[in-house]
Amino acid sequence: MFGIILTEAPADWQILQQQEGFASVTLKGNYKVHPAALEVGVEYAIPQFRVMGEQDNMTVIPWTYMDITGEGKDFTGTFETTFRIPVGGLYRIETSLETKSTLPNITWLYRGDCVLHLGVGDLFVIAGQSNSAGYSRDFCADPPSLMVHLYRNRSRWDLACHPLNESTGIEGMANEEMGIPGVSPYLSFGKKYQELTGRPVGLVQTSLGGSPMRRWTPEKGELYLNMLEKMRQAGNRFAGVLWYQGCSDTDPGQSGLYAERFRQYVTAVRRELGYEIPFFTMQLNRQINGQHDECWGAVREAQRRAALEIPGVYILSTTNLSLSDGIHNSAPSNVVLGEKLAMQCNAVLNQQEEYEAPALREASLTAPEEKEELKLEGVWLKLTYDHVKNALLIFSGLGADSGFTLKDQEGPVAVRSIRSNREDKNHIYLELEREPEGRTLLSFAWQADPVKIPPVDETTYLPPVSCYEVEIL
Repeated sequence: MFGIILTEAPADWQILQQQEGFASVTLKGNYKVHPAALEVGVEYAIPQFRVMGEQDNMTVIPWTYMDITGEGKDFTGTFETTFRIPVGGLYRIETSLETKSTLPNITWLYRGDCVLHLGVGDLFVIAGQSNSAGYSRDFCADPPSLMVHLYRNRSRWDLACHPLNESTGIEGMANEEMGIPGVSPYLSFGKKYQELTGRPVGLVQTSLGGSPMRRWTPEKGELYLNMLEKMRQAGNRFAGVLWYQGCSDTDPGQSGLYAERFRQYVTAVRRELGYEIPFFTMQLNRQINGQHDECWGAVREAQRRAALEIPGVYILSTTNLSLSDGIHNSAPSNVVLGEKLAMQCNAVLNQQEEYEAPALREASLTAPEEKEELKLEGVWLKLTYDHVKNALLIFSGLGADSGFTLKDQEGPVAVRSIRSNREDKNHIYLELEREPEGRTLLSFAWQADPVKIPPVDETTYLPPVSCYEVEIL
């Protein structure tokens, strides 16, 4: 082969992580003049590159000489260059060998290797278990987009499409699925994030259905090691980790270890990468006829606390998502969840308007003067929430429908009714059957199969983050 042969370059379909609006690209390779030119006579040969926009074939970076790092006989040699490409794409990198003849006014541009469908935008790692791998059994419209690419399990960049965690052509990979994955939240995430930012999106899928937290910890966690290896293959920097996991830890032997294991996971990933990569997490949804309600509550509480206590960890609630079977989100729910996640990531990563689920700040018994002002009679508990956009919508005022439970030293304290109002947007009020005695604990949407109609923020339609046994003041 003559002309330019690339030995090191980005892959076709690769997305490069932008930093401050640019990504750095290195090209290395060999060059060789065509034998026909040697017969005529050659004065010099210089390798060069250019960057073109694939949408309009306009020049982004014009023909630019590359540095020659070694020269052989008959105008052969090696080259290397590093340059920056601006956010955007899709791009095409072309190379050529500019060759000047010894004859007057004759110059050739000999062929060179190309890199196709390259984007500069944001890369995200997908990690967790089946709802992260994508196990929706039903269908919905969620077509591919040329601006969202996937680093597949076969260790190759490609156009992203469902199922993201298919395992064609892989050998011995830790996240090879036993079953057939379906629609996941992350194609819609990529499309919505690209719409919001104008930047191409790269996804690296490392999830595995049914995987417990211990397989993601740095000690003997083969999924943790697999994720790091896939990240090294796909790029040297990422915008965030998209984490959705926990169902496999909802048993008495594992649920109490979840908080520390997740903290170890986050700490280890950041130590390996050398920077404080953000983690965007989703609370557990539900399991129909699931067991060990208290374990589901404990895992959800650990997830809630992680977002409060670990810097750079964020959480979305999922209580109002529908299912396609006993435990996996439906395809339409996953599409909506992905779009909501994109809005949260855009808010965090690009300093846009806040997009967070309502989060409990404190719970306290309503003071007599407050009850008088609000025209309340009896015993009322006031819940104060952060991240409320406009108002909290209550679909049913019945205490049994609220999703809230309370217990004190005497046992359960029934919730008779629930109310909120637009003028007092950050609060929910619970009417209790009696005055609590001693240490009192509040929980919300904590069981394996929690409330079906939780309150939601009127603007985002996100339900409050679930909590479990939070002590009231």
